[in-house]
Amino acid sequence: MRSRTPIPRTPIPLLLAAVLAAPSGAAEPLGKTELAPGVTFEVTRLAKLPGHEIVELRFAVVNGTADTVTLERLRIGTSLTVSEVLLLDLANATAHKIGEAGTERLASRYRDGGPVPPGERREFWAWYKAPPASVTKLGVLVPGTPPLLDLPLAR
Repeated sequence: MRSRTPIPRTPIPLLLAAVLAAPSGAAEPLGKTELAPGVTFEVTRLAKLPGHEIVELRFAVVNGTADTVTLERLRIGTSLTVSEVLLLDLANATAHKIGEAGTERLASRYRDGGPVPPGERREFWAWYKAPPASVTKLGVLVPGTPPLLDLPLAR
């Protein structure tokens, strides 16, 4: 006969308090700019990938309008991938384009122009060649907007 081990029970109020105190997934963006009236571009992560000479940019497009927008129409992507977002290394006067592996762009891929429906947020990513180790801040340049400057680069 198997012995039974009682399962510890956590009181519901204590469990609920722990859930409510947990951090939410939506952190404050590192920077944001308006792509079009009611549509924002938010940098959510800018970090060097450990063990690689790659910087990862994660961003979200937030659509506060009544119409679907696409990355293609916003001029930050093609019908298939993110393409027109640059990283700026002002300390070394360098602009970095999205990396490529063969003929493939190292960025979010989609088959539909990258739509963001009304009232929704969609996240994307892109990889770039890492700047020198001394660089601690970068800029992000999105077509049609002033650059986002002095964004901290996590290492």
